[in-house]
Amino acid sequence: MKQRQGTDGKPASLARECDAILKTKKFRDYPGAKNGLQVTHGRQVKKIGWAVDADMESIRKAGKEKVDFLMVHHGLLWGSSALDRKIRAKRIGLAKRLGVAIYSSHLPLDAHPELGNSIGLLRALGLGDARRKQFGIAMGRAIGWKVEGGRWKLRDLVKRIALLRCKPRQGRGSSFEGLQGQVKVIGGGPKVCRRIGIVTGGFGDLDQVVRAGLDTLITGEADYPTEVKARELGLNLILGGHRETEVSGVRNLAARIRAQK
Repeated sequence: MKQRQGTDGKPASLARECDAILKTKKFRDYPGAKNGLQVTHGRQVKKIGWAVDADMESIRKAGKEKVDFLMVHHGLLWGSSALDRKIRAKRIGLAKRLGVAIYSSHLPLDAHPELGNSIGLLRALGLGDARRKQFGIAMGRAIGWKVEGGRWKLRDLVKRIALLRCKPRQGRGSSFEGLQGQVKVIGGGPKVCRRIGIVTGGFGDLDQVVRAGLDTLITGEADYPTEVKARELGLNLILGGHRETEVSGVRNLAARIRAQK
């Protein structure tokens, strides 16, 4: 990768660029997020890749494909149990052996108004021209959007998410996520949606949904009690998968950094 003016092309420099783009310092995040550079090395970065999760499979593929700077949404430092620590040590050890630096961004990447997960899903669903406002508070910041002013058939929204999940990904061997499986729908609300909330990943705060006057929530996953309450409240839930709804952020961030080289 060509060195950019003002940087030395090493992982720490790229991490600072990512933090500046995402305004990481302005976010309070969950304790396990630890946004920023989680594994590093001292060489110049030659190839950037992305994955939603910093799991063993993604790290192995990064090493195999000579990726030496891996951007992820779910980093290495979640969980504090003995088993969590054991798995984490294996992942970190593998990344160091393969020379893969790992940069993670959680809520900042969900919330980014241009590159983020939620805006990416909104646009992919064809809702980019709808009137939208920020929605979905997590740790004090809005990380999603609500759209209104249209009439969207519930079945069409579900079909669009299903197509996104099945769409093959193309790249230069540096993206490691596929979208597959079924979309889960809790059809407690109207068949024609007028006010939709979009928050990727795992979001089930129905108090916020009701206060915002929404009839439909599109997210990745929700727990069973939330599904039951949604039916009783007359709300639609469209659950596209936690990981599957959070592909666009890391993909877009990687593309932005590559474009700046």
